[in-house]
Parts: sequence; structure tokens; C-alpha cells
Amino acid sequence: MNPCAIKSVKRPADYQPYQGPQAELRSYGERLYKDTQLSSNGLSCESCHQGGKLFQASFAKAYPHQVAMANNQFGMSQVFLDEMVQICIVAPMAGKALGWESKELAALTTYVASLQKGFKPNPGATKNPCAAKSPCAAKNPCAAKSAPCAAR
Repeated sequence: MNPCAIKSVKRPADYQPYQGPQAELRSYGERLYKDTQLSSNGLSCESCHQGGKLFQASFAKAYPHQVAMANNQFGMSQVFLDEMVQICIVAPMAGKALGWESKELAALTTYVASLQKGFKPNPGATKNPCAAKSPCAAKNPCAAKSAPCAAR
């Protein structure tokens, strides 16, 4: 694991998230969710989570909680939702973590939280969003288990 990548996805001790009108943040977050410019490989959040799909069953749990991807790639036993957003940007999307106090991080977190509210786990869904049936697998640097994603 790359220590710089790990540090970029963990909340800083003095973290104060950006505050703004929730409806505005949700709307802006939805646009960012579909924006491939947050990545270096042409992916967006929507690439892997089309229509809110391919979230793990644990996505229904209140944060912080354990997420396999965070644990496996970053050694984080529990994550907050904003940390998970950062992990997705840094790992599968191969982008740069957003500023912790940025409007962009607050907007993406707000939008993903709105998806979480309506989320119903699909017992037949794949356990790995980066598995072969995933729409992001072909472009995803983490699709190959041997890829040192945190190092990218």
C-alpha cells in the first residue's frame, strides 16, 4: 500500500466538511458522480455504480462500517462515507483525492448518501464491483487482483 494514497483517503483529525444547502449539494454531487474528469482513466462513479447498482449489501448500513475494498486496499477496518468516496476516486478511478473541505467532496458525499437512502441490497449481485461482469472492469486498474491499486 502506498502511504501517500492511504493518507489521502483518511479523514484528517481536524476535518470540517464543507457546509451548504443540501439540495444544491445533492444536485452538484449528481453531476460529479457522472463526471469522468475526476479520474485519470475515463471512469466516473456512475461507470461502476450505474443507477446505484453494484454497491455491496453493506452499503445499506450506517457509516462508519467495514467495506472490503477499503480494508483490502487501504487497511482501513471501518470507513466513513466521505472516506469511501475518496477511496473510489483514488483506486478504481485512479484520480486524485478531493480536498477534504471542498464543495466537491461534500457534494459527492451528499449525493451518494441520497442513493444509500433508497438502496435495497440485491442478494444475487456480484460480491465484487470490479468483477468481470462489471461495466467498469475493462477500464478499471483494480480489476486485476494483482494490480497494486494504491500505488497508482
